[in-house]
Amino acid sequence: MTKVLSLVPESFGSAVYLDTEFLRSNESLGAIINPDVLGLDVALPSIATGLVSRFAVAADLQTRSVVTPFQSDLAIADILRLAGGFGLQLGGDGPVNYQGHDVWEINVLGTVLAMATADATTGVAAADQSITPAEATALVEASLDGFDGRSGSILDAPGLSALLPAVPSGFAAGVLSQCETLPLFHDTQGLPGCTGVVVSSDILPGDLVVFHALIGFTGQDAALAAMQQAAESLENERESQGFEDLGLRQEGGNVRLRVIVDVSKFAEAFQLFTPEN
Repeated sequence: MTKVLSLVPESFGSAVYLDTEFLRSNESLGAIINPDVLGLDVALPSIATGLVSRFAVAADLQTRSVVTPFQSDLAIADILRLAGGFGLQLGGDGPVNYQGHDVWEINVLGTVLAMATADATTGVAAADQSITPAEATALVEASLDGFDGRSGSILDAPGLSALLPAVPSGFAAGVLSQCETLPLFHDTQGLPGCTGVVVSSDILPGDLVVFHALIGFTGQDAALAAMQQAAESLENERESQGFEDLGLRQEGGNVRLRVIVDVSKFAEAFQLFTPEN
C-alpha cells in the first residue's frame, strides 16, 4: 500500500486505497465493494481499471483534480495497448521521458488524462473535470516527483508517517492528513487537534468487515478530549448504522477505533471515514 500511496502528492489531503486483485478473487465481495459503489472518481479508464491489481484515488477538492496511482502485473504499455481497442487514444508519437519515466497523454472518449510509469509494475494516472493535456501531465509529474523523493508525498505528512505502520493491512484503506471534520463525528464539533487518520478494512468470518482506525492528535490531552467528545457520537452512529461491534481506546496521543459491520454495509461504513466534500 505504501508504494502506491507514495505517488500521491502531499498537497492532496486524503487518499483511498483498494486491493482489486483481492476483491476479484472473491466474487460475492467484489460485487459489493468496487470503485463505483464507493463513489470513487477514478482517473484510470474503466478498461484499465480492470487490469490493475491495486490502486489508490486521491482528489484535490479545490481544483477537482484526481490522481490514481496503481500497480499491475502487466506493463503499462501493454495496458494501454489493450485499452486502445476501447476508445482510448494516445496523443503524440508515444511516451515522453520525464526524469527517467515514460509519460503518455491520453484521450478517452473526450476525457483528457495522462499516465506515467513509476517502475515496472507501478504507475499513475491523472485527470480533471476540465483539464488540458499539459495540466494532466503536470499532475503525473508531481506524483513522480513524490515517488522519487524530489518533493513530498502524502506519506510525508507529519500526522501520517507514524500512524501507517500501526494499522493492520487490509483490502481497503484510507489516509487523511486534513482530518478535523469526519462524517463519523458529524454531530460533534469536529476533531480539534487532529493531525491525521489512517483506516484499514479486512474480512472477518461470518460475512463481517472490521475497520481499524488510528487517529493522531497533537498530544495526549487532545486525544483524551476528542475521545470523550466522540464517545456519544459513536454510540449514535452504532445505532443508526447498525454496527455489530464498536471499540474505542486512547493510546498516548492517538485514539484507536475498531468498528465491525456486516459486509453488506461496507460502503456506507467506509464513507464515514472519508472526508466531507
